Amino acid sequence: MKFIKILPEGLIDRIAAGEVIENPASVVKELVENALDASSTNIEISTRNGGKDEIIIVDDGEGIPKDQVEIAFMRHATSKIKNWNDLLKTLSFGFRGEALPSISSVSILELQTCFQSEKVGTTIRIEGGKQVYLGPAPPRKGCSFSVRNLFYNVPARRKFMKSESAEQRKVSQIIRRYVISRPDVGFRVGRDGRHVGIYKPTEFLVERLNDIWGSQTVKDLLKIDTEPAGPVKVGGFVSKPETTRGNRGEIYLYVNNRPVLEKAMFGAITAAYSNHISPGKFPYVALFLDIEPSFVDINVHPAKTEVRFSDEGFIFSTIKKALEKTLSVPAGIPVDVRAKRTLGKDAISFEQAKQEVFSTVFSGKKTPGLTPDHLQIDRDPTRTIIEAAEEALSFQVFDTYIIIKKEEELIIIDQHTAHERILYEKTLKAINSRKAPSQKLLFEERVKLTPDESHLVETLAEVLNRSGFEIREFGPDEVIISGMPQELSVNSPGNALKSLLSDFVEYREEGLESKKAFAAAVACRGAVKAGQRLSEPQMRGLCSDLLKCQEPFRCPHGRPTMAVLNRDDLERVFKRK
Repeated sequence: MKFIKILPEGLIDRIAAGEVIENPASVVKELVENALDASSTNIEISTRNGGKDEIIIVDDGEGIPKDQVEIAFMRHATSKIKNWNDLLKTLSFGFRGEALPSISSVSILELQTCFQSEKVGTTIRIEGGKQVYLGPAPPRKGCSFSVRNLFYNVPARRKFMKSESAEQRKVSQIIRRYVISRPDVGFRVGRDGRHVGIYKPTEFLVERLNDIWGSQTVKDLLKIDTEPAGPVKVGGFVSKPETTRGNRGEIYLYVNNRPVLEKAMFGAITAAYSNHISPGKFPYVALFLDIEPSFVDINVHPAKTEVRFSDEGFIFSTIKKALEKTLSVPAGIPVDVRAKRTLGKDAISFEQAKQEVFSTVFSGKKTPGLTPDHLQIDRDPTRTIIEAAEEALSFQVFDTYIIIKKEEELIIIDQHTAHERILYEKTLKAINSRKAPSQKLLFEERVKLTPDESHLVETLAEVLNRSGFEIREFGPDEVIISGMPQELSVNSPGNALKSLLSDFVEYREEGLESKKAFAAAVACRGAVKAGQRLSEPQMRGLCSDLLKCQEPFRCPHGRPTMAVLNRDDLERVFKRK
């Protein structure tokens, strides 16, 4: 018979440490959170061998009073909460009282600290959970942690740590979360004896993002600026659909400034971008969710990276709507004016100058300098462009683009993507609510289908009918087409149907929902093409119809339908500014 025993204290500590401390990045996370909770304004972080050999965190926070230093390393000792009600409304990073005892039980840890009113600081050294030294320290306000030989007394755990470079990547990712979370705090980051990052305190998040992502990415960001929805307020920045990357590595999510990994929030971002970017691509995101503490449970896991919302569906829809609103803005054209050039030996050709000035086209109006609201749109862009379309002169260039001049701006519309958006929304509306008008064929057409095409026609029978097709079966794998959507009036209805089915399959494989994939296929096939000459009434009609759309600024595939070039852009081209 096996007897039940109470485990030794040291073994309990090591088991508990495994839930909180998984790798060097976990140590950095816990100690940085402690520094932020202590009202630090500057934090220094340095690692050696990916943090496996040494981690040093120095802050200028409140410090720990001498008579509380030893207590700080006792399990479940914390200054953050006192009772259950405090836990339900806490906004601090730490509150469980597990970090310091967990770290000290699997490493050689030394802390030097000095509380603000003390003339002499305190040093404590703990090896494998056992205190080996307690003495004085210099009177430097704040805390200085040194964590060496992580998991030295848990060989199996140390064996399963990754390579130095892999562990360092995790550490760097953790640091970035807090550097973005707290732009008001200065960070200095070192690695193997050299500085790799200095982030000065700033009042504006966009300036901190500029330090993290660089100016090229920052000028392609959109500011999320929405009104509160009940107990929730969504804020932050997201990249325009043209600026993406191949993984989720630059999506940072925060709940009450706490970095989290939350499925509902990731799902909302994916849903909001679904019609804007290709599958396998991901935006840059720094999304902040401010929520009443009573509506979120942060005590889900010891690592505190998971949270649980009282209404996950509401959070999902709120974030999705905020991002959809943010993404529904017109594109702009930046002008990259480089170093000054003069005639003579430095003279360049017109073609070279044109390439330099207009080689980089991206979404978003360029504004010199980094100011807190330089990414905002100060007025309703749709209203401005509607007024322009109705009142201003419009003309076509390259038989592809419609140019509208309105006061200080030139509005440039891509006739194909614009018409795609119009047809997409029109078709989707017909599929969801009513039958679209059908164009009767003068002569019915008999069409032979492949087995796959025949199966699709059968599966999509109702959708085809609602979109304006009139199709009936005629023998095995054959159909008769007697009517078509007005937008697909072509010489060969059979070829149009086959092409439509092929596009539908492609869009479904890209992840579009069935009705949306079909509407996108109709839009792509029926839209006016680049190179097609339009009359002025046709141009005005297209612009007017586009701006009645729910989302007029992008086609179903995420490409811009219009761009805005303002007078400031032109004056920078010609060196007037």
